[in-house]
Amino acid sequence: MSFLSFIKQQMSSEADKNQQPQCQGQGASANQNEETSAKDKEGNMITDNTESKKEENPAAMSMYNLIILDESGSMSGVRKQTVTGCNETLNGIRSTAKEDTDIQQLVSIYCFDTSNSRYLFRNVPIEEARDLTYNDYCPNACTPLYDAIGYTVTELSKVIGDSDCVGKVTIITDGWENASQRWNHSSVVELIESMKKRGWVFTFIGANIDVEGTAKGLGITSYLKFEQTDEGMADMFEYERRSQKAYNSKMSFMRKSRAFRNLGKKERMMAMSNMNENYFVDEQRITPSSITHLDNDEIFVFGSNTQGEHNGGAALQAARYFGAVLGQAEGIQGQSYAIPTVGCTFDELKQAIERFTEYVAMHPKQKFMLTAIGCGRAGYSVAQIAPLFKDAYSFGNVYVPQSFLPYMN
Repeated sequence: MSFLSFIKQQMSSEADKNQQPQCQGQGASANQNEETSAKDKEGNMITDNTESKKEENPAAMSMYNLIILDESGSMSGVRKQTVTGCNETLNGIRSTAKEDTDIQQLVSIYCFDTSNSRYLFRNVPIEEARDLTYNDYCPNACTPLYDAIGYTVTELSKVIGDSDCVGKVTIITDGWENASQRWNHSSVVELIESMKKRGWVFTFIGANIDVEGTAKGLGITSYLKFEQTDEGMADMFEYERRSQKAYNSKMSFMRKSRAFRNLGKKERMMAMSNMNENYFVDEQRITPSSITHLDNDEIFVFGSNTQGEHNGGAALQAARYFGAVLGQAEGIQGQSYAIPTVGCTFDELKQAIERFTEYVAMHPKQKFMLTAIGCGRAGYSVAQIAPLFKDAYSFGNVYVPQSFLPYMN
């Protein structure tokens, strides 16, 4: 059977399924995994705004945040931390929605095990999403990871269709796949790859397994390992919240940029797909005081003059070691990026930094090592220059000098 036929079969067989949202004992029947229910554990109706929101905002750019959460028995020791962390994640999405009202944030949380897989809520605007309670999350049974990914991603792909809306999928698990019946490794890999080509972003967060190997085996390049302790879970969810904020900041800026709007649809999807790289970001990103070597994905950012002479300081270093081109005053050159600071007005310098910021947003696969541009021969102070890089820094793939850091928050 071809992959396309397999996907169509899955869509057809699972199209109308909702999941039973009650906490079951160890003896629960696996058939409950396929029963339809519209109530949560306390008897309230589950909110599912899939169709109504599509009709109300057919042309709106929406971000569909899908969290696929392992609820197998081995997660029982971190039940409290998982509920707390998920609520912190929801708060992070709420903050993002308030900061950028141009992008509608919708959220789904799908808990999975072999006895009681279900949506806690599905495609709900973040403003309407409630916090989780302990009744929502009752770890039990085994780990049908492939089935959970295949089912939820396929369902969400039908909702988004061929629109410009974006799927962002976060997978959280502490164990190996051991119970899937409908999906296997190869079919999930192909599904993920096909969605990435449509601009979706996938992240993998794991514990007690080979996280890097498992993630890369699924075609997911952004992954995070956590420890099943109070501190480890708190750190993991804080890392995810921070990275989510950076991703949304970059996505919002990019979609508003002229460079992005000038792309064809296929190229726009590719630009969004590139955000699968470097999703997880460190809290403080500081450029080393001395750089003598760059990794393949790193770019040295320096201040130049309008003649592109590169004859001193960081500019000379860029010319000697990182491919800066004599006579090129601005832009990417080799493994360096020039921003003109001498021979231009302050307003012209600001415009050059804005162009750099747009370049950063469009190139999420790269990491940019910013030097203290404008604070040497150009004669500007850190207080004048540093705030101009605040947007670029918020994207998560820009590193700044130590002296710039206080101006980034």
